[in-house]
Amino acid sequence: MTFLHPKLLALLAVPVVLVFWEWVRSGRPIAMPYDGGRSGSGLPLRWLVKTANCLPAGLLAVAILLLAHPVSFRPPEVERQLTNIQVVLDTSGSMREPHGDQARGRRSRFDSAMESLGRFLRHREGDAFGLTIFSRNFIHWVPLTLDTETIMLSRPFIAPNVLPDELWGGTFIGNALTGAAAHLAERPTGDRMIILITDGESPDIKSPKDVPIIADLREKGVVVFAVFMTDTPVDPALIGIARSSGGEAFNAVTPEALASVFGRIDEMKKVAVIEKRPRTVDHFGPFLLAGLGLLAAAVLAFFGIRFTPW
Repeated sequence: MTFLHPKLLALLAVPVVLVFWEWVRSGRPIAMPYDGGRSGSGLPLRWLVKTANCLPAGLLAVAILLLAHPVSFRPPEVERQLTNIQVVLDTSGSMREPHGDQARGRRSRFDSAMESLGRFLRHREGDAFGLTIFSRNFIHWVPLTLDTETIMLSRPFIAPNVLPDELWGGTFIGNALTGAAAHLAERPTGDRMIILITDGESPDIKSPKDVPIIADLREKGVVVFAVFMTDTPVDPALIGIARSSGGEAFNAVTPEALASVFGRIDEMKKVAVIEKRPRTVDHFGPFLLAGLGLLAAAVLAFFGIRFTPW
């Protein structure tokens, strides 16, 4: 605790002097007819009366402390820097293919992607997430939001078997990346990141078509992490796009490998924490309580706890 106006504390010398004077002064005794009689010294009563007489000085001290404006410091606020993450999910027909060990039941690439994504959303709570599904075309299914539960609730509607391949077939990664980057660029604050999850090769990122994609990502400040759901080596063009943006490309052949990939993405793009300065808050409470207590005692003292001249 401290005071905003510490110079005013010098005035505390006044109530201190008043209390000292009250206890050392002898007063002006008046001779009464019974003064020659034998009586006790009455020291306890004298101390009580002198203490009551010091109550106004105590009230003055409290008033000076309040005028000095007591304050206390709260711990620094911790604020995380927002990261805008657009998940670009391949929902072409090939994402229905099995992924990893099927001994515990059939699990498709799409299932593994959604399960790992759900864990990543819970781990990165506080970041803004959006969902773009793509195949031949792309749809921003969930705009960037802090309510990430909407992404998981969309699972039944975006599964690969919902839209027919005749309308939704093919894999055009470049088109989806450009659309997602444009969506991220609409956010004026926070980092921008794309997590691309796919299992197919794309004709629209082959050289030299990757050059404008890389330039667009750099211009918008978007980092791309690409996750390839098969054991086929990742397309060199996709690796180049990811690394040129500041990200990386990974293979994830099994659900366990996919979970590990999300862990590596989290390590590479750590949550940025901003610690603000400690805040000062008024600290009048204890002094107000003390002042009210002294005032109540002083009022009670007016009913008879005082010296009288007769």
